[in-house]
Amino acid sequence: MKTKFTLILFLGWTFLKAQSFYNINSNVFISSGTTFTVGDSLVNNGTLTNNGNMVMGGVWINTGTYNPGTGEITFNNPPGGKSQIINHNNQSFNKLTINGGGEKLILADMTIVGELNLVSGVIANENNSKVVFQPGAKITGGSDQSHINAPVEQQGSGSWLFPMGNGSTYLPVEISGVTDNTARGVIQAHELSSGEVLTGERSVTQLSSKRYWELSSLGGSLANTTITLPLRNESTFTGAPELFAVVESSAAFGPYKSLGQSAFTGDASNGRISSESSPTLSFFTVATVSGEKNVIAYNGVSPNGDGYNDYFQIFNIQLFPNNKVTVFNRWGDKVFELDGYDNDQRIFTGENNVNQTGKLPSGIYFYKIQLGDGSKELTGYLELKNEPR
Repeated sequence: MKTKFTLILFLGWTFLKAQSFYNINSNVFISSGTTFTVGDSLVNNGTLTNNGNMVMGGVWINTGTYNPGTGEITFNNPPGGKSQIINHNNQSFNKLTINGGGEKLILADMTIVGELNLVSGVIANENNSKVVFQPGAKITGGSDQSHINAPVEQQGSGSWLFPMGNGSTYLPVEISGVTDNTARGVIQAHELSSGEVLTGERSVTQLSSKRYWELSSLGGSLANTTITLPLRNESTFTGAPELFAVVESSAAFGPYKSLGQSAFTGDASNGRISSESSPTLSFFTVATVSGEKNVIAYNGVSPNGDGYNDYFQIFNIQLFPNNKVTVFNRWGDKVFELDGYDNDQRIFTGENNVNQTGKLPSGIYFYKIQLGDGSKELTGYLELKNEPR
């Protein structure tokens, strides 16, 4: 018969040290004011409650129950420079400090309730695990020497910081102005491999040759937020800083479209840029955009799904959000009208949206573009080549 016992460590300001520690079906309590240091492995198959300070120098395997209490835990690098394995059974830490350098390899999701302090060392992952921050969790530190090289989840209202990097370079992402308490999102960074190239719309003149980020929404809304991305070693960016922008796409390699710039600090080798518009798609990177505000209507429309001229493209129309676009047939009948044309979701694809729905016949049509800024309206013709109805 197995015997279950309770070990209580509570002797005031006590410092306890062990090479290895194995908790087999027992209750272990670490009280406030106690520092418990394990130089090598700690295996918890029972219940461990931490109201003190645990310092881990080796492998952490938690297959039982870890109650974070009010305590903190520090992961130091093990001897010999090996990766420090953290198999935490998808449970929570109250306050976690990453120190000692090296790689901290998480094998399951790691949830931070109170604070993550990044001093020295990089959190990496296996098994598609991620670092999850509970609402209100604090993040301190973050540098080339200490960051998260794994997906990061944030949730709740406020500003979301993702203290990410690629293992050697700190690449933090921030989403500011979240007002929806139910919002949840995960960001993962992707480094470009040899031969991989990002593409953009006509207004995007240069794109990052280094990386892009992927945002997965798990619920709620990011309306009226901005996203801030880092620029690191973007030596190909030759435009003026005011032309740097955050861009987004529905596909990893593009085409990317501009979200504009609301703030920029630093330079192309080490800077940060914030979008003007809210993130709405899944993939993001940094880019330079054309400085021109000229509106150009491309008058060929062939909505056949081949990715070329599938809609009436109006260059720079997104710079005039109060715009109105109207299309007439050759007899002057209005067949299409739309406020806030944006070259994305609000577009003309050869469909009648005025008196009836459905495809318009192929032929010559005439357009009128009102920018909504008091300037003269733009007019011209477009040629529609629609598939037979």
